[in-house]
Amino acid sequence: MGFSLSTLHSPLSTRSAAAAAAALLAASLVLAREWTYGPGLYPDSLHYVTTARSLLAGDGFVNARGDLYTSWPPLYPLLLAAAAGPAGLDPLDVAGPLNALLLGLIVFFAARWLLQRLQSRLLAAWAGLALALAAPLAEASSWILSEPLFLLTAILALLRAEEFLAAGKTRSLLAAAAFAAAAWQTRYIGAALLLFLAPAPFFRRGAPLRRKLRDAAAFSAAAGLPMVPWLLRNYLLVGAFFGGRAQFDCPLPQVLREIGAGLWAWTQVELPAAAAAVLIAVVLAAAARSAAPLSTLHSPLSTGGGKAAAKLFSGFALTYLVVFAAAMVSGNVYPTVRPRFLTPVYIPLLFAAALALDSFLGRARTRGGRARRASAAVAAAALCLWTAGQAAEQARLIARANAGELDMGFGGPRWSQSETLRYIRENPLEGMIYSNEPRLLTAMHNRGAAQYRNLLPDAQSGGLPEENAAAGQQRLEARLAGAPDGAYAVWFQTAWRDNLVGYGAAWMRVSPSLETVAAFDDDGGIFRVRKDAAPRPNPYRAALRAARPVESGEWRVESGTPSAAGGNLVYVKQPCTAEDVRRKFFLHVYPADKADLPAARRDYDFDNLDFWFRQYGVALDGACLALRPLPDYAVARIETGQGAAAANAAARVESGEWRVESGAAAPPVESGE
Repeated sequence: MGFSLSTLHSPLSTRSAAAAAAALLAASLVLAREWTYGPGLYPDSLHYVTTARSLLAGDGFVNARGDLYTSWPPLYPLLLAAAAGPAGLDPLDVAGPLNALLLGLIVFFAARWLLQRLQSRLLAAWAGLALALAAPLAEASSWILSEPLFLLTAILALLRAEEFLAAGKTRSLLAAAAFAAAAWQTRYIGAALLLFLAPAPFFRRGAPLRRKLRDAAAFSAAAGLPMVPWLLRNYLLVGAFFGGRAQFDCPLPQVLREIGAGLWAWTQVELPAAAAAVLIAVVLAAAARSAAPLSTLHSPLSTGGGKAAAKLFSGFALTYLVVFAAAMVSGNVYPTVRPRFLTPVYIPLLFAAALALDSFLGRARTRGGRARRASAAVAAAALCLWTAGQAAEQARLIARANAGELDMGFGGPRWSQSETLRYIRENPLEGMIYSNEPRLLTAMHNRGAAQYRNLLPDAQSGGLPEENAAAGQQRLEARLAGAPDGAYAVWFQTAWRDNLVGYGAAWMRVSPSLETVAAFDDDGGIFRVRKDAAPRPNPYRAALRAARPVESGEWRVESGTPSAAGGNLVYVKQPCTAEDVRRKFFLHVYPADKADLPAARRDYDFDNLDFWFRQYGVALDGACLALRPLPDYAVARIETGQGAAAANAAARVESGEWRVESGAAAPPVESGE
C-alpha cells in the first residue's frame, strides 16, 4: 500500500506541538483574510461592539440603537469589553484578532484530543490539516460575531463530558457544565448542548441510580442556573425570554433543504441538488446509527477504540440540527439558514468520521483482504481530495477578501475607502445625527456623545409609486420635519435600501431644509438642517423644463461628441416607475487625450463612470431625472445606456428606455454621432 497504517507512536509533547502548529495555521489564515480590510461586520456585529462600549462606559447592556440589549446573550460583548478595556482600546479594534485567537484555541484543543486517539498516521495528518484548513470555521471567524466563542465553549464542554463518561470524575462533569453554561450565555442555541448532555450520566454503566441522579442534577444546575437571571431580565424588559424578535415563515421542507445544502457545501464539490440530498441523507443516517444507542459511553477511550466518543459527537451534532431546525420552523431565528449557523456541528462530525475511519483502517491492516485494502485506498484518496478542496477554498477566499471582492457587510473596501466616513473621522459630528446607516456611524466613527436617528421612512416597501413620482422629495421633507435646526443628515450611497425610499444624496443637495457640509459624488454626503435658509433654485426642475419633449413610443439614447470639459449628462424618463430606476446605467467616457484618464483606466481607452439612478437621480413632477457629472477633461465620445438595452450612445433602444441629453456645459448633441 502507498500509505502507512501503523500505530502513531509519539509522546504527548509531540502531539501537542502538532496541535499548536495546526492552531497557528488556522489563526493565521483568518488574519490573512482580514489583512487589508479587517473583519466582516454584520448588523449583529455593530450591536456587539456598541454594547461592549456601553459596558466599558458603565452604561450597562445598551445596543447600537440605544435600546436595551436582549436579542443575544451577554457573554460575547462582555468578552469584547474585557479584551479592550485594560489596554484602553476600542472593542471594534480588538474583535478581529480576538476571534482569530479563539479559532486557534478551538483547533488546538480539538486537534490535541483527536491526535491522542487516532492510531493511523494517515488520519492523524489529515485530521490536523482538516481542522487547520477548515474553510467553514475560518469563514465564521472572519466576522465580528459570537460563533468562535460559542464553538470553543461547546467543544470544550463535549471534551470534558467525554472525560466524565470515560472515568466518572466529578470535576470533569462540573467542567463540562461550566463550559456548557458559557456556550448558552454566548448563543441562545446553546440550549441544545444542555439538552444533550443533561441526561448523559444515566448512560454510565456500573454507576448506581442514586449517583446518576446526583450527577444529572449537578450538571443541569451548574449549566442552566447562570442563564436564569438573564432570561428573567429579558422577560421583564420585552416580555420574551429570548428577547424581542421578528417573526419569519420557515416551512420545515425549506429548512431541511437549506441545512442539507449548507452541509454539502463543506465538501467544496458541486453536485446536482438531488444527488447532494441523497448523500446528505446517507451521512446523517450513518451519524444517527453511530449515535445510538448511547449505552457504551462509559467505555474508556485511552485504548484507542473511539466508539463511545463517536457516539457522543454524532449525538450532539444530530441534537443540535434538530433543535436548530425546530427554532427555524418556529419563525424566531432568521428567514434563511446562514452557513455560519451550521459550524457548531463541523468538529463533532469530523471527530465522528475520523474515529470511525480509524477503526476501519485498523481492521483493514490487521485482517487484510483485497476489498478492505481497496476501501482503505479509496478512503485515503477521499481524504486527500477533501484537504485539497479546503486549502483551495481558503486560498481563494483570502485572495478575494484582500482584493475587496467579498461581501463583508459593513467591512470591505466600500466602507474603508468611504470619503464620507473619512470626513467624519477628521471632523467629528456632535448632537442629533440623521442617517440611512445610523448603526454604521454609531459603531465605526462617532464614538462620542451623539444621538442617532434613522433617516429612512417608516415604510420602506413602496418604492416610487407611479401615481406620485415626486414622492422622493415629499418623503425626505416629511422625515426632516421633526429634526431640530442644526442637526446633521448623513447619507451613504449604495445602501441596499436606497431603491425603496425614493430619495438619496441627490435630493438632499437640493432640499430647501438642508445645506451641504460635504458631498462626494460616488459616496454620499453630510448635510445640516437649516429651516430658515433662503430657498434655492432646484437644478433638477430646471433640467426638466429644458428637456425636449419625447414622442410617444419613441424613446432613444442620444449623444454627441462634446468637447467641453465638465458639465452633466441629463437622463430623463417620463413617466417612470420604481422598476425603471433599479437598473444600472453604463457610462463610458472616451477622452480627447488618453493621458487624461486615470492610470488604472488607460489600458481600456475610456473612463468607466457606471452608476445607479439613486446616486444622481430624483423623481420630480411625474418624471425621473439624473444629472451625472462629466469629467473635467475634454471628451471625444460618450457611450451610455441602461442595462444591456443599448450597445452604445448612438444606438436606438426599445420603447420605454431612457433618453439621454447633454448638460449645459457641453454643446448640443446630435442624434447618430
